Amino acid sequence: MDKRFFCIRGYMKSGTNWLGSLLGSHVDIDCVGEFHWQDHVGPINRALKSIPIYVENPETSKQFRNEFEDLTKRMLVFKADPNAKLIGDRTPHTIEPVVLRGVPHICIIRDGRDVLVSRAFHLYNRPESHRLFERFPELNKVYDRFRDDSWHFKNHPEQLLCNEPMVRESARWWREHLEADRAAVEKYPNLPVCFVKYEDLHADVKGERKKLFKFLGVKPSQAAKIDGCLKPGFSEERPNEFLRKGVVGDWKNYFTDQVKGWFREEAGEELKRQGYVNGNDW
Repeated sequence: MDKRFFCIRGYMKSGTNWLGSLLGSHVDIDCVGEFHWQDHVGPINRALKSIPIYVENPETSKQFRNEFEDLTKRMLVFKADPNAKLIGDRTPHTIEPVVLRGVPHICIIRDGRDVLVSRAFHLYNRPESHRLFERFPELNKVYDRFRDDSWHFKNHPEQLLCNEPMVRESARWWREHLEADRAAVEKYPNLPVCFVKYEDLHADVKGERKKLFKFLGVKPSQAAKIDGCLKPGFSEERPNEFLRKGVVGDWKNYFTDQVKGWFREEAGEELKRQGYVNGNDW
């Protein structure tokens, strides 16, 4: 197969779509997704370590894993532009389980507070894709207000993150995602991994894209101009769209002191580790 591959990873609502578009602006690259191959490779890896026919026959185990990886690549080729030489699998998930072994992985990290706000809007916009309002029925009244008026949270920002369990859950999952990626880097020292901050892309999208192209081994000069949807953020907010706003620091519009406390308890130390804050006074 005359193709090369790479993976885009990151926590949901961290900018994987934008990152995929930026990299796909290169003449040799196409990014496709979301396949969520981890839903398959995780059980496969567990089976290879527990089912006798694989445990007792290393060659059989190796062949099975290779066949699955070949299938993955064939599907990526099937979905990608036929002219693409480098194909990216874009799925918002952790590095592990590793779907394509040995290929470059680009992981995008975004301030967990902005992720929380973006995820909250996503949950209100896509109720069919989750069970949030079943798990937290007290939010149904808020959802009804948003459904009737998509600008409801602009007028009542304190209501977006009014549910403590949802806030804590999102903050914890963001922290655990980043912890898992650090563990994966230590576990697989030979896996080529590059981390990029969403905020750095915003500040210098051309420069950061150039670094990523070099990491992938392609010439930056063969990329399209950064214009239109490739630019960071949107000129106008779209509260009921999948891609809503894309700005840095939007959390300040929605975090009450109470929400800050919940987030600090779940992921405050991770904010410090990532360099988003220096202490607890934010």
